[in-house]
Formats: sequence, C-alpha cells, structure tokens
Amino acid sequence: MKIFRIAIVIGILIAAVACGSKDGNQIKPAGGTAPSTEQKSESSKKSTITKEQYDRINNGMKYKEVVQIVGGEGEIVSESGEKGSKVYAIGVTYEGKGGSGSASFVFLGDELKSKSQYGLK
Repeated sequence: MKIFRIAIVIGILIAAVACGSKDGNQIKPAGGTAPSTEQKSESSKKSTITKEQYDRINNGMKYKEVVQIVGGEGEIVSESGEKGSKVYAIGVTYEGKGGSGSASFVFLGDELKSKSQYGLK
C-alpha cells in the first residue's frame, strides 16, 4: 500500500511538472522562502540548463547536487507531503540555455526519482 501511495505521488508530480505552473503562483523552495521578484529574475538567468549538464544528472542524486551541476536552483512547480519525510516530493523545472527546450526533475524524499528533457542543446 505504501508503494502504491508513492507511485501516485510521483505520477501527480510528473503530470504537474509536464503542465508547468500556469497560474503564476510560486511555491516556496524546500530550504526557505520564495525569492523576491528581483531575486527571481536574477536567479532565472543563472538557472538555465544545457544538455551536457542534464546528462550528468542521475537518479538518486540530491537536489543540492543537481543545483551544483546546473549552477542555480530551478523553479519548483509542485510540492507534496511533509518536508523532511520520505514521502515529501517536489517537481522542479529548468529552462534550456539560450531558450532551447527545458528539463524537469521529480524528487522524492530529496532523492531524484525521475528526469525528462525536451529540446536541450
């Protein structure tokens, strides 16, 4: 039953990441408060991803490891569960460098469980 619940959470997060955030609301990152608009626009410039960076990211990595590879935080587009628990899950997206494509990641209990990309160069 526990595995079934985890599978449902991952499925919901993948769907949410695929759809993206349409209402413009920002979910607070796991480590603190959401950045201000000024910080967000500055960090958005830094948080693009290349195909090479994407290829270096593997399932099982921690969110902080992904941030180190990419050089910045992505946009958290979905969040579920209680922070710090094994079933806490987030969906994160990055825009492709130069406006080409995007990448999505799903973390469960701070461990990368799923990744996908479209059109990265």
